[in-house]
Amino acid sequence: MKKIFFMMAFVAIGLAATAQTLNVQSAAQDMRRGYLNKAKAAIDKACVHDATKNDAKTWYYAGLIYTQIGGEQSNPKSKFKDLDPDWLTKAKDAAFRCKELDTDKEYADKINEVFSYVANVYLNMSLAAINAQQWDSCMALCEQAIQIFNESGNKKFVGEAYLMAGRAAMNAQNNEAIQKYFKPLVRMRTKENLVYKTLFKMYLNEKDTNAALKLAQNYTKAAPEDYNANMMMAEAYMLMGDMEKGNEEIQKALKVAEGNTQVHAQLLAAAGATMESAKNFAGAEASYKQSIAEEPNQFLANYGLGKMLYNHGIDKLEAVNALPLEDEEGATRLTNECLDLWRQAIPYFNNAIAYIDKLDAETQSYNRSNLFGCLGALKNVYARLEMYDELKVVNARMDALQAAAAQH
Repeated sequence: MKKIFFMMAFVAIGLAATAQTLNVQSAAQDMRRGYLNKAKAAIDKACVHDATKNDAKTWYYAGLIYTQIGGEQSNPKSKFKDLDPDWLTKAKDAAFRCKELDTDKEYADKINEVFSYVANVYLNMSLAAINAQQWDSCMALCEQAIQIFNESGNKKFVGEAYLMAGRAAMNAQNNEAIQKYFKPLVRMRTKENLVYKTLFKMYLNEKDTNAALKLAQNYTKAAPEDYNANMMMAEAYMLMGDMEKGNEEIQKALKVAEGNTQVHAQLLAAAGATMESAKNFAGAEASYKQSIAEEPNQFLANYGLGKMLYNHGIDKLEAVNALPLEDEEGATRLTNECLDLWRQAIPYFNNAIAYIDKLDAETQSYNRSNLFGCLGALKNVYARLEMYDELKVVNARMDALQAAAAQH
């Protein structure tokens, strides 16, 4: 009797295991026929039964079925659009479980398709979040996408997820998060200028010129054809006091831009700003003037040169204040030098203002702070030079800008 009982027990267990295997097969068939409700019911049973819950095939089909359920959500007429609101998490978990159990790599390529689908959904959700200015939500969704893209080995799209998260971190003004998301992109040799420019500025603010130079070197390796990389190298070298290497990098950038007058002029303006930061004022003035000669109708070089001359004038006035009271001759000389520098600055500020005035209304709004900076400098210059008619015009325009800003 015992033998018969045990035999019947084994038969019962065998039948149960077969039934669960059939559940997996039935789920696959129902999925192919479009019966997603039946497919879901069958695969859910297989995922918890001892006979099939440790089989990679079960979890592969679970991931596949739940991604198809997710695909129905975008169809308002589908009877399956509300079949399982938690489909995304279930599809993701199923894919990870399949990969864990798939020691023979039988489903490696197939499950990567599920991973890619799920990760792209998270990436699209992060895009919607950043457009809605939900920075923390965007970063959290990108984290999911990064994890899944890494699991599938999709380096292209993992880079996009890191970049999206970094943009959200920038908007959130979260420096720690910016470095968290942008540094891996540097290691991946991204060519995205935003990544290098943002980190470079952070390193300079931290006065870590060695890190800034190393970053610029990585940029030139990743994008040797990008003149922005050479300009970054130039700035790093000059800030470290190596003017010769800095100038070499500027010349490399200018050579890349040969034949494109507008870009070449912009690079000369950027070179002027770089030299000015490094206290190479003669080189900066020459670079600004060459830029203006190539492209007179521009903002960068006109504003850059005007601002540099204006600031030199400020330096002269500060030097006057440091003189002994009895040194009237020195005070007069420095004051006259200041006023001469300011006279030189006037046409450059006016050219910069004229450039902004020719822009469309939306672009002008982005340049409001630049316009106000030019007008503020001219206000001081006209007052000190007793150019009262010009001063009235500037004051009226500044009042109008402030009134317009108050309305917004």
